[in-house]
Amino acid sequence: MDRQYLENALAIVQLVLQQRINHAAQVSLANDILCICAGLRSASLVDQLYMNANDVERLQSIFHHTARFNHLDLLMIGEDHVFIIHRQLLLQDIHDYLSGSTKGLQRVFVNIDYHLPQPEIMPANRYKALEDYIRHVLLPNIQYRIQSWDLAEQSYEPLEVPHRLSIVTLTGWLLSYPINYVLPGHGRRYSSGTCSNSGALAYNPTILDEYTQNCDDEEDDEQDDGRNALADQALVITSVRLGPNEQISELREHCFLSFSYPAELAERCGSCESLSSVSSSTSSPLVSSLQLGSGMNDDDQGEEFLLTPTTPTPEQSQDMARRMGMSMGMPTPPSNTSSPSMSKTQRRSSQSLELSPRLPSSEYFDMNRPLSFSNPDICAAGRSFLTVLHVRFQQQQIWKTWQVGQQSVTLPVVAM
Repeated sequence: MDRQYLENALAIVQLVLQQRINHAAQVSLANDILCICAGLRSASLVDQLYMNANDVERLQSIFHHTARFNHLDLLMIGEDHVFIIHRQLLLQDIHDYLSGSTKGLQRVFVNIDYHLPQPEIMPANRYKALEDYIRHVLLPNIQYRIQSWDLAEQSYEPLEVPHRLSIVTLTGWLLSYPINYVLPGHGRRYSSGTCSNSGALAYNPTILDEYTQNCDDEEDDEQDDGRNALADQALVITSVRLGPNEQISELREHCFLSFSYPAELAERCGSCESLSSVSSSTSSPLVSSLQLGSGMNDDDQGEEFLLTPTTPTPEQSQDMARRMGMSMGMPTPPSNTSSPSMSKTQRRSSQSLELSPRLPSSEYFDMNRPLSFSNPDICAAGRSFLTVLHVRFQQQQIWKTWQVGQQSVTLPVVAM
């Protein structure tokens, strides 16, 4: 990938959205397209206020007819959630998840039902409602797209949001988050889509009818008010920032993704040191064959990666609350969409990354170096996430570095 990819991605965004968002937002969306195009992850969520239904159809048509981006697609879930996807990579992520492959991302599902005194990890790190939706709805849709893409340009209907699966959980899974929040019993209220069975899976109506047969069931109003167990909990906002290749002059530092997890949960349930001792036997052949962490100093070997969140400024707290809303599938307005100037946060993000051997990064990452988590499930998910990120990162040239950063925030209300 070269400079023309960035220029083409930015031109596509400007063509589709014109002047409805400012230049900084256009560049951010273009960078999201580049990240999917480069295979860093399989899906990226587009702010719902950026695009309407006509924009989605137009951008999908451009992807279909542009050689550089022909492997990309747009996936709508309900009427409010638009994802840029890499079809083949998403298909691989689906197969890895359903088969329990150690080559893929390992995820932790955290129950945040408001009846709980505190968030809890779900047994066996599986969530049947999500697994069923991926197997019976998402998988056949992606397979159909791959099979039909080269035959003729098509307009795909939005996928249904199932009755008993929150869009929060589905969004977290699609965005490759190692920590996925679960709201048991919450489902269709998170999408304005209808329960019609005549949409995206018309080619397989039997499964869709069976899966959405309870669409008209009355939900428990007490369970449907958006309350959850994250209020007044110390949450660690974890982000991955990408440093640009200097040879691409217009490329700037980019926030690749951002997710949260409860700080107390990460320190619960003993130590993950035993996990480190068996990591070589459980890692995939692909990971084992790579020379990871070659940039580390001998003095750093055996030490934990220091994942100590800092306290954010008020401006950063506001920005993090907005990004948390995006990651949870909440409708959030674009920031400063009518202003051509960059915010302080955006100006800071345009600076080059300072890599530290005490934080996971492309230069200092070592798959066998312990993470500073006591919870073995979160430790395993974090290690898997970093390893998959690093493997995919090494297969592209447009970004030069990646760096993990963390900040702690406690909010009186965490809306869903």
